Amino acid sequence: MEAGFPNKSKLITNLLLVPSTNGPLIDCIVSEWGQWSECDTACGNGMMSRTRIIEQKPQNGGKHCPSLVQKRGCQGLKCHNHHDRKALRETALLLPAALSKSRHENDTSDIRRNLRLRYKNAFKHNRGNEYCVEFEVIKATKACHKDNVYRGLAEGERVIVRCDLEALHEDKTVDTLASNSVQDDEEPDTPKYRCRGDGLTGRNTRFTTLALPACRGKWMRLTVGQPKKCPSSDAQFIFV
Repeated sequence: MEAGFPNKSKLITNLLLVPSTNGPLIDCIVSEWGQWSECDTACGNGMMSRTRIIEQKPQNGGKHCPSLVQKRGCQGLKCHNHHDRKALRETALLLPAALSKSRHENDTSDIRRNLRLRYKNAFKHNRGNEYCVEFEVIKATKACHKDNVYRGLAEGERVIVRCDLEALHEDKTVDTLASNSVQDDEEPDTPKYRCRGDGLTGRNTRFTTLALPACRGKWMRLTVGQPKKCPSSDAQFIFV
């Protein structure tokens, strides 16, 4: 042990604890958060952000500055036409595919018959105009997980939803040939039809179930372009 330094390590520790001679500790001070920015995507999923600024920089070992930027998800609704904006706002109303009228042509009762549905033209009599749409579930409530019928509506699962004639509605907002609606190929001037809530490709929209309203969530349409015809056995659910 060196003379005059009985405990060198203790001395070094004490020196480190001595306040700086440059002045007191000053912590960083930041402003309040500013306004959220516009969504960075005009149509579909995007991000928005807000910022704050440093009003006082830290000095003499004061606390460092916190994050100056916050971000959160947003949904751009400024789509290129009215049809897309309308489709993004719609919520799909679902029933189990077992209730599809096309599977029970001889049944005298249909749960949807009391809701609406009166045939007005030959197009809506032709079951060859029915179609299916595939979705990927993004989020679903716990009520879906607890019910055997709707358990397939789980995060990450892919589901096929059938649009039966009983659920077809005339789509008066369509003004392009690239729409999601179906049309009579033999009579191209006839109105186009689609099921409400059939979504837009790559866009998140909402769904809920008719018999179990607590089961609801968000999904993303995977089907590209005009939907395809499909056998009723392929679908897990039907649009109402």
